[in-house]
This record gives sequence, C-alpha cells and structure tokens, in this order.
Amino acid sequence: MSRNISKKKRDDLLDKIKEIRKYIASAPQDENTGNLLLYLDQIEKDVNGKKYGLVFEEHREKINDILDTHTPVLEEDKELFIDKGNGRMNLLIEGDNLSALKLLEKTHKGKIDLIYIDPPYNRGVDDFKYDDNYITKSDGYIHSKWISFMEVRLKIAHKLLRNTGAMVFDLLER
Repeated sequence: MSRNISKKKRDDLLDKIKEIRKYIASAPQDENTGNLLLYLDQIEKDVNGKKYGLVFEEHREKINDILDTHTPVLEEDKELFIDKGNGRMNLLIEGDNLSALKLLEKTHKGKIDLIYIDPPYNRGVDDFKYDDNYITKSDGYIHSKWISFMEVRLKIAHKLLRNTGAMVFDLLER
C-alpha cells in the first residue's frame, strides 16, 4: 500500500514544530524565546503553504513481488513474427510492461532504435486495468502517483535506447 510521502513528511515536521513550541513555551521567556516562537511560526507557514511540483510516490506493485522470485520468459508466437527481409529482428512483446522491460534491459541495453509507448489511462472502461488500488478519486496526488507508476518504466526504457534511439508516446486518450 502506497502512502503520500510528502504529506507524511510535512505532518511529521508539523508535529516536531508543535513539540518545540511546547518546549519553548515552558522555558523562561525572554527575547530569544520570543524570536524562536516567531521563527517557528514562519517555518510552520512555509510547511503549510501551497506546494507545486511532482511528487514521486514510493510503492511496490504486485509485479515487483513476482519479479523478486521469478524471471520473465519470452515465448515466441510465430503468427506475430515480423520479417522485413533486412536481417534485423523486430519484436512485439505483449504482457506486463515492467517485466518485459526488465528482461529486455538484460538482453538489449543500448540496442533499441524505437520504443512506442501507449501509456495506461485506467479509465476502467476497457479490459486493461493497471493495479492502482493505492489511488482514490479524492487523492490530491493522483497524477503524481500515475507518473511514479510510469517513471520506473521510462527509466528502464531509456537505458534500452541507442544514442540515436527515440521514444514515441501515444498520449491521446481513447
């Protein structure tokens, strides 16, 4: 189960500020304690202020647990064989993209010319649904979690590309 790391860190920091404020309030009051309380107020405002940016959530997917103990294996489907007659092999891999990428990382690192990515949108209207039970509709970090899901895959995909290679993204939601 994933958790919002940034929010947790913020909440932990606010708890520490509360404890420090309690300690200062119980100490003999002078100019220094007054200044410290002002500094704490400013820090608390900064911590509670509006934040912008991407938050990469830490989480494990079911496929990570499977990959810890099982090595993915490609099975050839003769009906999907692509032969352009130029002596170059083309692969079409169907299946979990993370396991396929991890396998290809071992065999094709730096050798791929083109990677076409049709990222999952998880609209719940077709057969495919990635495991995102850690996302709720009210989660303010839903997009960050989706990007975190993709980040792992994109990093591996980048390692697969030749220096002249490219990734193409189909970002049109159907």
